[in-house]
Amino acid sequence: MAVRRILPIAVPDITSYTHVTYALSVMHTDRDALRWVYSNYVQLFTWDWGHAIKVDHYTQTAEHHLVPCLGGSQRITRKMLGKYPGGFVNFARENIEEGYYVWACVDEFYIPGTSAYQNRSYPHAVFIYGYDDDRSTFMITGYFQNQRYGEAEVSYADMEKAYYGFEPEDEINWTNFVRMLKLNSHYKKFYEFKTHWVMEQLEEYWLAKPSSRRMEAFEETWTHQTIWGSDVYDILQLQIDRHIAKQGIVDHRPFYVLWEHKRMMNRRIAYMEENGFYEVSDRSKEEWRKIEQSALQARNLELKYLMSFNNRFLEQLKERLAALKQEESNAIERMLEDYARSGGKKHLHILKEEA
Repeated sequence: MAVRRILPIAVPDITSYTHVTYALSVMHTDRDALRWVYSNYVQLFTWDWGHAIKVDHYTQTAEHHLVPCLGGSQRITRKMLGKYPGGFVNFARENIEEGYYVWACVDEFYIPGTSAYQNRSYPHAVFIYGYDDDRSTFMITGYFQNQRYGEAEVSYADMEKAYYGFEPEDEINWTNFVRMLKLNSHYKKFYEFKTHWVMEQLEEYWLAKPSSRRMEAFEETWTHQTIWGSDVYDILQLQIDRHIAKQGIVDHRPFYVLWEHKRMMNRRIAYMEENGFYEVSDRSKEEWRKIEQSALQARNLELKYLMSFNNRFLEQLKERLAALKQEESNAIERMLEDYARSGGKKHLHILKEEA
């Protein structure tokens, strides 16, 4: 009789980058873990390299930090995995059988459906959540046609070639590690949803204050310029100007992250209300729905530009970003004032200082 096992998987609220998405795809399957999920992913940071920028959520990740509900997850180097009998396929199968999801970097030249397939060598992370011996396939999530996040099946033979198809640049390179994630049935029950932490992050985002001091014990020194919170709108407009002047590049990812950030906020508001943690006013809910729609329109303007290379879409995008920043600032200020009036003033720095 053939052996087959598929672990639970979900499409998470954030699908922009592997270091966020893969862990969330596990946590979104579990009610306890969602308390941690919706307590976080509020603050944004931006790295400015001049020629390009990166926008991301400032929340600890399972790739680099301890996430309470994933306590007990493991990480090993490719060198250590090389000592495992039966190679990578056997390693992945046996870990899935033990309830671990396998997060590994492979050469997507061998992964059907990816943009690099049979085209170019491209080391990138995939997430394995199931196997089927009868069909000799793994079930994976990853980024496929047009870099869209989705699910696929990969044969054992292709996965073996993909895993061994490249060499990491050095021992500490992110491609040199294989991670095994597993929800911790004990610890995940004890994390409480933290309304005050949501509001503190939201205040820091609104005021564009650095949040790195909150995780100083974990953070390395950053050598490039870091922009925090709502200042993301200003740097995105600057990057558009650089691109028009042929001094930098603009891609779709920062605008995708920006839109997901607003979508996540609306889902958080619904989650807080559904679970009785905090009720946002109807006026605030309507404002956040409009902000999400406006962020989606901004993302779509960027996509229109990439399909046409017509600068008029970039000029419209700059106008949309300026309006969106003001709309969001007003919505956050109102939401924080409502929270302060409900008894949460002691948690808010700026409102406490002004009192």
